[in-house]
Amino acid sequence: MMSEMLFWCSFFLIAWSYAGYMLLLKLLSVLRPKHVAKADILPPVTLVITAHNEAARIQEKIENCLSLDYPRDRLEIIVVSDASDDGTDEIVRKYAHRGVQLFRILERLGKHFGQGRGIRQGTSDIVVLSDATTFLETDAIRKIVRNFADPTVGVVSGEDVIRGANVGSSGEGIYVRYEMKLRSLEAAAGSLVGVSGCFFAIRKKLSAMWIDNMSSDFYMPIVAFMNGYRAVPEPEAIGYYDVLGDTVHEFHRKVRTVLHGLEVLFSFKKILNPFRYGLFSLQMFSHKLLRWLVPYLLVVLLMSNVALINSGLFYQLTMLGQIVLYVVALVGHIIPRLQKNIGFRIPLFFCMVNLSIVIAWYQFITGQKQVVWTATKR
Repeated sequence: MMSEMLFWCSFFLIAWSYAGYMLLLKLLSVLRPKHVAKADILPPVTLVITAHNEAARIQEKIENCLSLDYPRDRLEIIVVSDASDDGTDEIVRKYAHRGVQLFRILERLGKHFGQGRGIRQGTSDIVVLSDATTFLETDAIRKIVRNFADPTVGVVSGEDVIRGANVGSSGEGIYVRYEMKLRSLEAAAGSLVGVSGCFFAIRKKLSAMWIDNMSSDFYMPIVAFMNGYRAVPEPEAIGYYDVLGDTVHEFHRKVRTVLHGLEVLFSFKKILNPFRYGLFSLQMFSHKLLRWLVPYLLVVLLMSNVALINSGLFYQLTMLGQIVLYVVALVGHIIPRLQKNIGFRIPLFFCMVNLSIVIAWYQFITGQKQVVWTATKR
């Protein structure tokens, strides 16, 4: 009885995290949809770009920003250099005559510290935050700011799109599309619990609660909700980035992302109180906390399945399914060329993501932080 209870509880929670939660949002978006009153507005905008040692691509990024279809007299561009020492600053200074501002931080203090300083330096009520490694579609700023015509909107997420060959069938590509769909449903039912860290916009008034050493793409939607605003996605505001070819660096990036997420969630743990925050609390639990508990639920599922192996054909088939999943992932890891096959790529990506979560938990529990890190080169 205990093994069966553990098996079905872990199975249900895993299924809820990846599928049940999405189905609930789909139902709520049909029964009580929440719309955004968009309008083609052109408010003054501050575009803050954070960079550390991005000499190889900062020129391409600046040229991308200068080519955006937005009135130049209404677009303030600020590049925050986090103690770069590779010539990044010199390249940015060459664009001073075109209105690009350089704000240099003398000591490395991290991306989020730099974002906060860039926001303070800016003069506009709407701020767009973008990484140096993310390149925007020509109309991306127009598309993202039109959501601020709705006075209930405080944060707007851009749309992540991976560029490169054959990314549509890759594990990363499929996962990004899944997350984008989940975001659209969250907004239709209520408010986003997280936004694109490489491209999003906020009302500057919300930056009064800026935290220099935490992930702004996670805590700003929480701050917005606590202040009576919504966080919504803009699927037509597209930011492109490249798939990482180095799986080791990709793995470390995922560890860092989850670690930062855990720091934010436990700092704002009161948001998990459903009696005070209602649906948003359930969203935070389902999309974030429960997702970060999946690795442990997978262990419970496997161990309880072992105990039930002689309890019938069903449990024998579920045991076989789990064994196949992990063996295929392991083979895909050992023989990299097999990763071109989606049958190996997806299981490997799934296992890699969950292993990164385990390591992030360990780092969080042991008090390790990654406020300053070497940016992953895309």
